[in-house]
Amino acid sequence: MSRATSASGGKPPLYKIVMLGDSGVGKTSLVARLTNPDRPLNHDISATMGIEFDTQMLDTPQGKVKAQIWDTAGQERFARVLLPTYFRKAKGVILVFDITNVKSFESLSERWMAQLNDHASADDLAKLLVGNKSDLESSREVNKEKVEQFCQEYGMEFLETSAKSGENVLQAFEKLIAIVHDRALAASKNKQGIKGMNGGNSGGGASQSSNTVKLDENGAAAAAGEGTSADACGC
Repeated sequence: MSRATSASGGKPPLYKIVMLGDSGVGKTSLVARLTNPDRPLNHDISATMGIEFDTQMLDTPQGKVKAQIWDTAGQERFARVLLPTYFRKAKGVILVFDITNVKSFESLSERWMAQLNDHASADDLAKLLVGNKSDLESSREVNKEKVEQFCQEYGMEFLETSAKSGENVLQAFEKLIAIVHDRALAASKNKQGIKGMNGGNSGGGASQSSNTVKLDENGAAAAAGEGTSADACGC
C-alpha cells in the first residue's frame, strides 16, 4: 500500500475505527494481518487485556486516508469498563464473529449491538460485519442465511475473511473506511454549502483557506494530524 498523501495534496484525514466481537474471534489477528501482511501470523496471540490501536494508511476511491484501528478485549469484565472510551469519536465499527463458532455470531445481536447502541450513536457509525476464519469452511457452524438476515436487520454489509491466509482482510478495512470517508466528505460539502448560503445572505463571510479534508466531532471538518497516538483523532 502506497504511503502517498490524499488526492487533495494535503495531509490525509484520520478516522477512528473500532473492532467489536467476542474474545477469540480473531480481531487482533485481523489487525496484525492488515498492518504486517507479509509477517507470519503468530498463532499464539494472547487475548487483548485492555485497549490497543494501530494506524494504517488505506486506499479509497477518493484518495488516501488513515485509519486508527482500535482493538479491545472481548471479555465482558473488560468491555463494560472500556467501551465508553472505546467508542468516543469513532466513525466506523467492524463487528467480527468466527464462522466456526455459532455462539460468537449470536453474541452480536444478544450483546454487541446492545453495547453499540448504549455507548455510541449507532446510526451515525459506518458498520461492517466480518465472518473470520473462512479457511476453516469444513468446520462452519454459522450458515450464510442467518448472516444475511442479520445484515438486513441492522443495515450493514458483510465479508468473510481469513486472518490466517489474508483473504479479504485488506478489502474489509478498505470497504469500511471508504464508507466512513464518503460520509465525511458529504458532511463537509453540506457544511460548506450552508456556509456559502449564509455568507451570500450577509454579504460575505470567512473563506475556507485549507483544501485538506478535516474532521470534527461530527465527522465533518477539523484538522487531522499525522500522529499515531490516541490524541491524533481526539480519542
